[in-house]
Amino acid sequence: MKVNTVLGPVDVDELGVTLTHEHLHNDQFEVYTSNRDARLYDTDMLVEEVQRYADAGGRTMFEVTPRDLGRNPAGIAEVARRTGLNILMSTGRYREEFYEADLWKRSTRDIATEFIADIEEGVDGIRAAVIGEIGTNGYHVSPVEERIHRASARAHNATGAPITTHSACSEVGLAQLDIFEEEGVDLRRVVVGHCDTWPFIEYHEAIAARGAFVQYDVIRGIFAAEVERQARLVVEMLERGHIRRLLLSQDINREISLVGYGGTGYAFVVTTFSEMLRDRGVTDAQLETLLVENPRRVLTGEP
Repeated sequence: MKVNTVLGPVDVDELGVTLTHEHLHNDQFEVYTSNRDARLYDTDMLVEEVQRYADAGGRTMFEVTPRDLGRNPAGIAEVARRTGLNILMSTGRYREEFYEADLWKRSTRDIATEFIADIEEGVDGIRAAVIGEIGTNGYHVSPVEERIHRASARAHNATGAPITTHSACSEVGLAQLDIFEEEGVDLRRVVVGHCDTWPFIEYHEAIAARGAFVQYDVIRGIFAAEVERQARLVVEMLERGHIRRLLLSQDINREISLVGYGGTGYAFVVTTFSEMLRDRGVTDAQLETLLVENPRRVLTGEP
């Protein structure tokens, strides 16, 4: 099976170590006007930062910036060309706070048609491969967000592209799964994002029991207590038998997270955090499942 990267189709067996929730060109400044680092835009710096991940053994990245977060297909492709990384671009919408005004007037079918076109025809010749990150503004799915979720589901059903969500600080991921299931989505192709921001294992097990992926993707190593908690969650999920339903990533989305600005950058999960897991008894074979095999399953639907 082949998947569309921003530079063309690649066989899924060649994707290697993969981060499934990252951002390159990204702009939240219009909403977060008081936070001037709420953007990523410098292609030269991004190449340097992403190269650190490639040098650490990374081969692939899901770039999950939808159009309303400043998606930049040409910029993503430039980073891929200069680093040799496989980058999968996304389509979709983020969450209500970021929506353009006309979304309240558009039909679910019309929005789904746009998402399908991004996948099948591309944006300036660059085809999307992932639907996301599809989010909620709060702890529930608002009416207009529900429309986006249903449009995403219909785009998935038409194209087979996986769906990845923004589901922060609550159990809202279960409500998202309810909508997708109503629309006939194969939940094995759904990634519930930011589960580590609601660090209750029962919630994570409920997602895994429905066949969807639990994603711990805010692993940035900024606070020692937080990264320790994330490592414990990973180990507990493995001990409970959910290794094939778990994904790891960092959600780099602003300058302060880059190494050049004092952050840990795109290589933290595959370097420092992986070593933390090894120190807690996680084997190289288990890391291979988390970082290579599971991202491939997202794309193929393998059980």
